[in-house]
Amino acid sequence: MSYLVLFVDDDKSILKSIRRELMDTDFDSFFVESGEEALNFLKDNKVDIIVSDMMMPNMDGTELLKNVKRLYPHIVKVVLSGYADQKMIFKLINSNLAKAFINKPWKENELEDTIHDIIKINDKLNNANLKEIINSSNKLPDLTSVYNKISNLIEDETSEVDDIIKLINTDQVIASKILRVVNSAFYGVKTGSIKAAVLNLGLVNLKSIIITSQVFDLKDGYYENLLWKHSSLTNILTIKLYEHIYKNRIPDIYATAGLLHDIGKVVLLKIFDRQYNKVISMKEDNSEIILSAIEKSTFDFNHEEIGSILLNYWELPASIVEVALNHHNPEESSKQFKEIVCIVHLADYYSWKYLNTKFVTQVKEEAFDYLGVTESDINYFLKNKTFEV
Repeated sequence: MSYLVLFVDDDKSILKSIRRELMDTDFDSFFVESGEEALNFLKDNKVDIIVSDMMMPNMDGTELLKNVKRLYPHIVKVVLSGYADQKMIFKLINSNLAKAFINKPWKENELEDTIHDIIKINDKLNNANLKEIINSSNKLPDLTSVYNKISNLIEDETSEVDDIIKLINTDQVIASKILRVVNSAFYGVKTGSIKAAVLNLGLVNLKSIIITSQVFDLKDGYYENLLWKHSSLTNILTIKLYEHIYKNRIPDIYATAGLLHDIGKVVLLKIFDRQYNKVISMKEDNSEIILSAIEKSTFDFNHEEIGSILLNYWELPASIVEVALNHHNPEESSKQFKEIVCIVHLADYYSWKYLNTKFVTQVKEEAFDYLGVTESDINYFLKNKTFEV
């Protein structure tokens, strides 16, 4: 498949530079100088990816991407912007108005590499068979009511935090489930108040927390409880490892990265209960077996694939989707999110190790190398630490 990429920027010299740099690529590039021109181009052409500048006269990048999301939801949206716009960029990514960003000025090959990363990930997320399984299942949670209303409020720049809190509190079942997630999966956060939870963790993480609270509504079985403990602990370890490695608070956009990394296993349990329990038993009988490999031979797909497709369908930020897709193979992740994928990869490994089960995953040396740490360093950091799960 040949991808068509549309670049939008009011600066002709920028477009000229992009055109020159992408002259010999394996995707087709087109160029327009305004949001209005972009929308006219989209009417007559099947565009796969749009890369838009933010600061443009008349119709700025945010307005353009909102229109693209409404009219052409299949198009992957990318922000092209200066370093000064970082706060706005992260807001666009977390409201699902953009899947990735490219900084101005970009480094050599960064533009082409980013587009190729997007194409590679997008191909994996467009598995028609898996989409059909998800769409035809009646065993997955219905997120159409409160979740959609909250998503709309988060994206609405005129809405207040209190509006969102009030909406959550209208459904005490969802409110109590949200508090369960918050109190279990965030190290040091213990609260009985939705408002305190939201103010502490930020609106950025609310969609992930709501999905977690709904998806992990499983029957009370051994593996179901173990999977919940593992996901909660993985999130706690993700936060602690990030802070240890970078000596800084984890960015809000990554604070729920560990929560939904194994959502594919939950989906498999819900849709293929008996079959998947047999797969789990095979892993318990032989800890050397790689779980993803058994899943692939049984279902023709694994938990990483179906989990990431579902999260993408539910419009979670690209970083959360990519963690679900590549947490066992961080070397396959895009450069943009490799940092958080590597950290969750390690958190996943140490979480299973801490829980002392046969589900301990393989740890990749590449993750330690990329993060600039050693296995002995992480082992020493975690030594004698206790975590409430």
